[in-house]
Amino acid sequence: MNKWILAPTFAAILATSGCMSTGNDQQAATMDRNQAIASLSTEMEELGFNKVEIQPGVDDVLNICASVLERQYSVMEQYRTQAENHADVQAFLFAHKDKKPEQLKLAIAEFDAGATKEDEKIGPKINAYQAAIDEVADQNAELAIEIGKHLVQVGYLTTEYGPQIAQMTAANTLKSMFGSEDEKTADNDLVKAIVRAKDQIMLARDANKLITLEQETIEAIDGLQAELDAKS
Repeated sequence: MNKWILAPTFAAILATSGCMSTGNDQQAATMDRNQAIASLSTEMEELGFNKVEIQPGVDDVLNICASVLERQYSVMEQYRTQAENHADVQAFLFAHKDKKPEQLKLAIAEFDAGATKEDEKIGPKINAYQAAIDEVADQNAELAIEIGKHLVQVGYLTTEYGPQIAQMTAANTLKSMFGSEDEKTADNDLVKAIVRAKDQIMLARDANKLITLEQETIEAIDGLQAELDAKS
C-alpha cells in the first residue's frame, strides 16, 4: 500500500518541472509545489475570466469555460492556503512517502514521542489537515466532472473552426515578426475566443489534477486507520 502516500502534489509537480529533487528533498518539493501553484494562479489571472457576447449558442460554451476556470482558481487558492498552513504535515508525508502503513504509524509515534510540546506533535496536525482539506477536495471533485464535459465541447469547437484557428495562428506569427497590430481580441473575435476557452479549460484541468493528487492522498490516509485496526 505504498501508493497512498504520494506526498501531496509533489509527483505531478516534479514531473512537470522535468527533474527530481535532490539534496534536501522536503524543501525542494515544497518549493516546487509552491512555485507550481503560483505559476498556475498567474496564468489564470493573465488569461482572465471574461464573458463574451459574440455568437449565440457558442457564447454559452465559451462563458462556461471562463466560469469553470474562475471557480477552479478559487478552489486552488483555498488549497494553497491550507497547504501553507500545514506545510509541516506535507513535509512529513513526503519524508515518509515510501513507508508502508505500519511503518508510517511507527514514524508518527516516534516523531510525537520526541515532541516536547503538544503542538509539536505531527499526529494531531495530520488529522487537522485532513479536516481542512476535505471541503477543497469535494469542490475539486465536482469541478473535475464539469471540466471533463467541457473539454469535449471545446474539442468540438476547435475541430469545427480548425482552419480559422490555423489561419489566425499563422497571422499572429507574422504580426509578431513585423509588429502589426490587431484590434481583434478574445473578447470580440469568435476564433480568438474559442482558443482562449480551450486554454481556460486546459488550465483548469491542470490545476484540478494538482489538487486531485492531494485528494487521493487524504482519502488513503482516511483508510489507513481502518486498515491498521483490521490487522490488530
